[in-house]
Amino acid sequence: MTSQQQQTDVSYLAPLMTITEKTDPTDIRINNRMMIFSLLFPNTVMSRAQISRRTGLSRVSVSEVVSEMIDHHILVETGQEAPSRRGKKGTFIGVETGYWNIISLDLSQPFIIQGAVTNILGQVLSRAEQPVSKSTDITPDTVIELCQRLIDKAEGTVLGIGIAVPGIVDDHGTVTDSRNLDWSDLHLGDLLEERFDLPCFIDNDANSAALTERFFGDGYRNMLFIQISIGVGAAILIDDSMVLGTNHAAGEIGHVVVEPDGAQCTCGKHGCLETLVSTSTLRAQMAAKPEERAAILQQAGAYLGKALSMPASLLDITDIVVYGPPDVVNDTLLDSVTETLDAATTTSTRQSKITARRCECGENNVIIGESISVVQSKLKQF
Repeated sequence: MTSQQQQTDVSYLAPLMTITEKTDPTDIRINNRMMIFSLLFPNTVMSRAQISRRTGLSRVSVSEVVSEMIDHHILVETGQEAPSRRGKKGTFIGVETGYWNIISLDLSQPFIIQGAVTNILGQVLSRAEQPVSKSTDITPDTVIELCQRLIDKAEGTVLGIGIAVPGIVDDHGTVTDSRNLDWSDLHLGDLLEERFDLPCFIDNDANSAALTERFFGDGYRNMLFIQISIGVGAAILIDDSMVLGTNHAAGEIGHVVVEPDGAQCTCGKHGCLETLVSTSTLRAQMAAKPEERAAILQQAGAYLGKALSMPASLLDITDIVVYGPPDVVNDTLLDSVTETLDAATTTSTRQSKITARRCECGENNVIIGESISVVQSKLKQF
């Protein structure tokens, strides 16, 4: 593969679809498969010849990969035809949406577990949910029960199960640490696969939400995505690759200390960002002092901006996306974040101002993103 082809490949890879370090034939096939899928996802159609020109892959390679993905019901021939440069007509290829169903759960919301059956594009086909008194009431049995209810609702063939968790998750589906759920070293993926005999994938909730913003919102290939919910988490995209970190703990910004004399956090430290800007904290403060609502949100924005200023400068990222309920993540908070970031990061060499903006996607962003993650993971396993 030439240097030019490598650069072309990277430009068309989507989040989490990075070129692997190995170069054996299996890795090359996976990369080609994921590259073609990301080029067409979610709703682009192209002929095989167009795919070849856009990716730099040979027509033979494109034909082999496309045929394989059609056999697995990931892609489909649309029946439309477009003339090629030589006057021949080529059949358009697109993502097949009618065959696979995906079970997707979001464990990041307070007082409720949200779940859905989606198609391969993350479009919600049916829903189920389970209320909980507090997040620590969520158990593997609760998750299994809701998964079963959703599987019973699925009308298509189930491709896999995806669970978005607030916390640190490793490559094997083990929740190594989730303070908000009070889980530690929980082999959730193994439990679900044993119960349902289906591929199961466990991901960090902020990473899942960031995928939705990247594919369906206005997210850039370099982005810091912040999710404010029962905790505070972040996802990091660099050149369209999700940064996971050595211990899969990248983005754990909620446990960065920003107020050393502050309240004790569930992690044991004092003054963590999560103790200052989580939804429960801010709603309690605003309920106690409704007349100080604006000041409370401005202070929260200042705390968040302070915590983000160093990674934003270090990584040279100007797109800061914040997701959370509208009573918390609104113009008052976002303007304060932007003002704090601007004061902390402005230099004569920085050409673009760092701004914080609201997530473009709605309440289903974690569920949609988790469905995308399941598809991406399955593409590596054919």
